[in-house]
Amino acid sequence: MAQADSTSEPAAGRANGVLVVEDEAILRMMVAEHLRTKGYRVIEAASLNEAVAVLSSGEPADIVFSDVNLSGSLGGLSLTVWVREHFPAIPVILTSGNKSVAERIHAGDPVPFIRKPYDPDEVERSIRSMLSSQSPEQQ
Repeated sequence: MAQADSTSEPAAGRANGVLVVEDEAILRMMVAEHLRTKGYRVIEAASLNEAVAVLSSGEPADIVFSDVNLSGSLGGLSLTVWVREHFPAIPVILTSGNKSVAERIHAGDPVPFIRKPYDPDEVERSIRSMLSSQSPEQQ
């Protein structure tokens, strides 16, 4: 089930909403908790359908961090396409431990990608970098 939480704001400004989409509960909770300690407001989703429901509900998210393989499907890629169509101002960062998926992503439409296993600090730096590169009207 999707859940939101908030803590203090990141040093750079307002608390940004990060939608973390990961079907492996331990990984999702680990990265979500790390982002919370860095001051982000985190919304968790365990599936493509949950992520779409969260975004469609109007829950404010400034960025999506999603696994590519959600319950054995290429859900993260489908989610990226859906977000671009419905919320083009929300950037997406994808992650996967599957080397062939990483190669396909880099060969096609470039989407920021972090290979598993990842360091939660690397995820936070990528999120911070993408959010800081957005123009104020995109945030």
